[in-house]
Amino acid sequence: GEWCITEDAELGLRIFEAGYEALYLSYSYGRGLMPDTFIDYKKQRLRWAYGAMQILRRHTTELFSTKSSGLTNGQRYHFLAGWLPWVADGFNLIFNLAAIAWSVAMIVSPTLVMFSVLPLSLFAFKLSKMVYLYRSRVKANLRQTVAAAIAGLALSHTVGLATLKGLFTDNMPFVRTPKMARPSAILQALAAVREESLMLISLISVVIMLSLVPREFGSPDLSIWSVVLTIQAIPYAAAVLVSFVSSFRWPARLLGGSIKRNVYVHEV
Repeated sequence: GEWCITEDAELGLRIFEAGYEALYLSYSYGRGLMPDTFIDYKKQRLRWAYGAMQILRRHTTELFSTKSSGLTNGQRYHFLAGWLPWVADGFNLIFNLAAIAWSVAMIVSPTLVMFSVLPLSLFAFKLSKMVYLYRSRVKANLRQTVAAAIAGLALSHTVGLATLKGLFTDNMPFVRTPKMARPSAILQALAAVREESLMLISLISVVIMLSLVPREFGSPDLSIWSVVLTIQAIPYAAAVLVSFVSSFRWPARLLGGSIKRNVYVHEV
């Protein structure tokens, strides 16, 4: 489908809709290269998440309708379950923007207090799932697991943005992911995460300003809300860190367990 920027995934869904089955062969017929820099890593995941939303919109009837279809209930479940975490990142981005605005209102009027356990639950679930899968399924060691988890969190903003764009637009061009590219210069690497940097600065700034609210207006809820905002800032800090790390050329002896290999682990 030329209308879809993840045409291979869309083709697979159409094959199932036509009533065909797929078999898994535990043998690799080819090898590929992963992105070398964080900006290219972001471009790849942006395309995947945006394309998934294109597929979700175009195949809504087959995925959600109760009418007869070539898809089995199990196939519907696995397609949707694979995309739901990306949709959650989209809602999380909306929450973060609303949280910043609400925090500013709390600073102006300290009697306003709100606490939501939902973002904390999503963050804990996402991190626990990543650690479990890396250790049990990919057989990654502790260092690889930590690095891969950081790389995964670093894409939260990119995936969230791509999901929201994919749900409401349909004009993003196909951009091939560069391979074996030169490491980005530090300034280029930081420019690649300007949106994440802005969100990180905004969240940390409101946390600092909330800490300056007069004690007579303070409450346990206000402290917990500051913790929520701090945890929400972690994926943005991870994006800045990974982009900064990717700007350096690492010795070959380190690549076996460094961020490059762990990016591969995350893709798996």
